[in-house]
Amino acid sequence: MDPYWQLALTSGLGAALITVIVMHLALIPWRKSADAHWTERARLLRPARRVLAGVVFACILSAIILPRLFGLPSDDSASFWPVIPGYLLASFVSTREIEPRYRFLTWLHETFWQVLVQFGMLAIFIWLLHTMPQVLQTRDWLRFSLGTLAVIVIITGVWLPLLYLFLKAKKSTDLRLERLVDEMAAQTSIKPWRVYYGESPLARAAALIYLRSLVFTSRGLEVRLTDDELRSIILHELAHLRESLAVRLSRLVPVLAFMLITFIHPVMHRFGSLGLYGLIGVVFLLLTLAKRIARRMEHHADDAAIQGSLEPAIYARALEKIYQANQLPAVMRGNNMVHPHLYDRMLAAGVTPDYPRPQPPGRMAWPGWAVLLIPCALFAWMMLRPHA
Repeated sequence: MDPYWQLALTSGLGAALITVIVMHLALIPWRKSADAHWTERARLLRPARRVLAGVVFACILSAIILPRLFGLPSDDSASFWPVIPGYLLASFVSTREIEPRYRFLTWLHETFWQVLVQFGMLAIFIWLLHTMPQVLQTRDWLRFSLGTLAVIVIITGVWLPLLYLFLKAKKSTDLRLERLVDEMAAQTSIKPWRVYYGESPLARAAALIYLRSLVFTSRGLEVRLTDDELRSIILHELAHLRESLAVRLSRLVPVLAFMLITFIHPVMHRFGSLGLYGLIGVVFLLLTLAKRIARRMEHHADDAAIQGSLEPAIYARALEKIYQANQLPAVMRGNNMVHPHLYDRMLAAGVTPDYPRPQPPGRMAWPGWAVLLIPCALFAWMMLRPHA
């Protein structure tokens, strides 16, 4: 076999094997909690899910380090790119165990669009970071503007209507969705431009504020939500469509903060390490500001759902059903999230859950830390060892 493809096959299979083994170990506590309350199972599942991010980083780093460490013929492209498909295909094993409703084609469809969107934004970022010179000229500002515009187009979803020109839009078989959306639109005087529907084992409802549209998944309609509970969820999402232009623009601030990092070379050239610290500070402040605004909007949307329902408990029960269906912790780690804790949202709606406040989940299960430590240790040893 050609050495290039031999290295590529080894990298892909290695990433797949590591992913399967590490995720199997990470899910052991969750697997043993089958008889526990759903909040405890969700709390144990959260750090296991976060292991996937650690695995892909560790696999990529290993694919770069190992050929150099052992003096093997090295080709960065052959060792790097097969890691991604190997990791993704192997991740289906744990995804299916966590949510048995997933079928391969459903998972593949969701993963394809998720990777395409994320890779598209990352590719633009890396391209700008790589091409940004130390001394800026007009063409560099133009390139940055076009790149930032492309990322905004991707993240806002304004390309969805164009996609549906070529793909047949799916319709919900649950006729009450359109009926209840129309009812709530009349009640709030907020008419969504379109209601998107998709097949998914995950219960989701979202507002596409830049398209003035709503999104619902099939699982979101299968979690035994009553009409009143579904109305409350619709009211929450419609409240986001009422957001002012200033708020909608503020939701793009994280994109701007992310793209500002591409100026690291000219900033370092002009201002040195002081400029780097300043750039990091600006990015941090922008992200903090945007998160505070987004969190405030979530509180306003929750208030709209509570006040628009026949009784506050209806919205609390609807949220609890969705969190339970998605196996999301009732209390997350930290208090700096965009969405408040489910437990606090229920209390705000005047409902005291019939279980004590759960402990927050851990950051990441130990197999994730272990798989990250190994390539980092190998990298440090490779850099520190004496060279002939």
